[in-house]
Amino acid sequence: MIKYYSINGEITPKENAVIGINDLGFLRGYAVFDFFRVLNGQPVFLEDHLERFNKSADYMGLEIPYSDEVLVEKLQQLVELNGNVDCGIKIMLTGGYSENGFSPGKPNLVMLASYLPTYPESYYTKGIKLMSYQYTRDTPYTKTTNYLVPIQLLKQIEEAEAMDVLYHDGTYISESARSNFFIFNDEGTLITPDKDALEGITRKNILKVARKHFNVEVRPVTLKETMKAKEAFMCSSTKGVLPVRQVDFWRINKHIIGENTKKLSKLFKEHVEAYLVERVLK
Repeated sequence: MIKYYSINGEITPKENAVIGINDLGFLRGYAVFDFFRVLNGQPVFLEDHLERFNKSADYMGLEIPYSDEVLVEKLQQLVELNGNVDCGIKIMLTGGYSENGFSPGKPNLVMLASYLPTYPESYYTKGIKLMSYQYTRDTPYTKTTNYLVPIQLLKQIEEAEAMDVLYHDGTYISESARSNFFIFNDEGTLITPDKDALEGITRKNILKVARKHFNVEVRPVTLKETMKAKEAFMCSSTKGVLPVRQVDFWRINKHIIGENTKKLSKLFKEHVEAYLVERVLK
């Protein structure tokens, strides 16, 4: 059972964890975050997540109050006190308390533990549908807390019988609201967008694995190319490799999950398992 959060380095029962209402994260949405899985008591790809968290904070002009070493110690303490259960950890760094409601103050650092979301097995065996939407995030290479557009679109997504959106600028696709996106073309080449797409940590590690087994291209990907894809999938820390069977009215591979996607999903799971074993042995 998740019982504890961490507020500015202090472990706190989650029912007592609070941040003042004049924090810029609340007043102006001025905050960055990162999220990673904890499996068997071990954070997954922690080094990669901390590197991205540092980059996000630096881009937004926010100073993390601890070194990476101290931050890891506090993260491990939070994981241990919550019983080393499989969970997700969200690290948030806000703009801090603002006297005038606009200028940043001393940042607040919050760590939230939560149970990992689960998805129906049918999502992985039959694939999911995405709804395309023309939109580019203000800071596509930085992980901020601004999710205004996808939350506003929830009703439309539901009406379209889709799981999520696929962003594009009218010509090129970029990413989903909370996931990166890949396609396989007819030649079996794995392709993922590099235009206006967050450099996801799961994406990074999938690419690391895929380069040993497939031809890989990281480049701009057009909407037209996506609609003609042989296979497609989205990925994130919680979803892993999640097959996409359809975008709007375009069916991908006649709704059949491709063998390359299945193979890469298996290889990625093995990669995560090997990473966790290596951490235990250190």
